[in-house]
Amino acid sequence: MAEDYSPNLFSDAPVRRRRSAAIVDPLGYKIVSVRLRLAEFESFSEQLLTLGLTSNLALRIAVRRIAGFLEIDAYTRQDLQEITSSIGQIADALNDMSRIASRDGRVDIERFESHRQQFGQEFAALDALLRTILNVSRRRQDGRRLLQESER
Repeated sequence: MAEDYSPNLFSDAPVRRRRSAAIVDPLGYKIVSVRLRLAEFESFSEQLLTLGLTSNLALRIAVRRIAGFLEIDAYTRQDLQEITSSIGQIADALNDMSRIASRDGRVDIERFESHRQQFGQEFAALDALLRTILNVSRRRQDGRRLLQESER
């Protein structure tokens, strides 16, 4: 890494610093500097103003999404929790049925069929939701659209 000796504004002695695309923060973050032309910055700022975002948050969202990180909104997270809960309840009911069948030697076929249908519906909902979340090409689309979606 090349070293640079820049004058310190508060002293006559040069300050030794390293040239780097990113600076390491003590909390483990990398601080990335972005140079924009005035027109780019003004357009970016206008879009952020309409979305109610800070430039730091907007750039962080864009970088994470473009890099393919999973970003899910509160509604999607809630849907996942509800589906998981439903599948857990179905599993509990099936375990109860299994205990009863072992004890009594018979199975309530109607109840079993009802739970099987419920499980199929919940699993289909989970599959659809996961396909949406995990679709990499969807996560790597236009930056402005990604910023707009992040506020949902």
